[in-house]
Amino acid sequence: MAVILVHVWLKPNSNTLYKVFRNGGARWLASENLYPKVDEYIYSPFAAAFFAPLALLPDRVAGVLWRVMSLAAYAGAFAAWLGNARAVPEERAALAWILLLPLSVGDIFNGQANPLVIGLLMLAVLACRRERWMIAALCVAVAAYFKVYPLAMGLLLAVIHPRKFPWRLALALAAIFVLSLVLQRPAYVLDQYANWVRSLRQDPRRTLNYFGTYRDFWLLLRVLRVPVSLQGWAVLQAASGAAVAVYLYLAGRRGAAADKLDFLLLALGTCWMLLFGPATESSTYVMLAPPLALAWVRWRGEPRAREYLKWAAACYALLIASQMLSSWGHQHQNAYTHLAQPVGTMLLAASVTAYGWKEKPRSGTEAELAGNAAVD
Repeated sequence: MAVILVHVWLKPNSNTLYKVFRNGGARWLASENLYPKVDEYIYSPFAAAFFAPLALLPDRVAGVLWRVMSLAAYAGAFAAWLGNARAVPEERAALAWILLLPLSVGDIFNGQANPLVIGLLMLAVLACRRERWMIAALCVAVAAYFKVYPLAMGLLLAVIHPRKFPWRLALALAAIFVLSLVLQRPAYVLDQYANWVRSLRQDPRRTLNYFGTYRDFWLLLRVLRVPVSLQGWAVLQAASGAAVAVYLYLAGRRGAAADKLDFLLLALGTCWMLLFGPATESSTYVMLAPPLALAWVRWRGEPRAREYLKWAAACYALLIASQMLSSWGHQHQNAYTHLAQPVGTMLLAASVTAYGWKEKPRSGTEAELAGNAAVD
């Protein structure tokens, strides 16, 4: 991390996405249109307000602060999850950090928002376990105002905690919207939210060419020459999301332990966001790094689950191979090499699904109590 911060300080405008965030913050302060071009700034007006204070600072200072904030959320959330894992030996925890590093350093270096987003979502799941419902709702809401699709994780949490979480999530989303109205002229803010929605609808990357430019399940369908329209894709997104929700609900009713249900939610929710979310790029796959490392830690500690380690290893190998191609093999990249990340994600999703369903349901009062607690 020190090497990254030194590089940012010496070359603040080299290989960085922070310039996009800075420009959004500067336009917010100047009451300018945040979306002059499609696919230039794709984040919400609230995100622009978030970056406005940083836009007042020199780029090298702001770039360092942004990466420190992002890393704090990302590493802090991962450390909290490791701390909540049952009886994790120090050497296994250390190896989990080692596994996390190669998949994470690129996004931290470039100043991407993905580490912050997955960090907030991981904290939200843990906050729900500790019944810190409003904190969990705010974590999901902030992540959603950055990327939109993290709202899917909030909906899955609402399925598991139907009495405690949904109304708080709605309140958090509304509160952030109102806050953005307070931070600038309301008429300007409302206009920018309308421009944001319009910009997202006009984003051409899904259909830029036959394969599109996203690395998700859509790409796999196109490579396999399976015809799919935008309307059909929307149906597939909804159906797959509903399937994950039903799976988690049934896992809770079957008596899955709370920590196991949280792991299933984090892993499968993240896999859904990557495979069926609206904008999955190569850099987005940093979001899979924490669930993948946590799966390895969990399965190494459960003798009956070690059979899934080979699938986690295959997923990890595909993600690393894709990163190597992105960094050093640009001339060899095509739609087929881009499949490495979504195929790896599918392997992890399948193994997590099998792992979650393999445990026999508990019987009697124990299962009933566990199920009620899991879907409180």
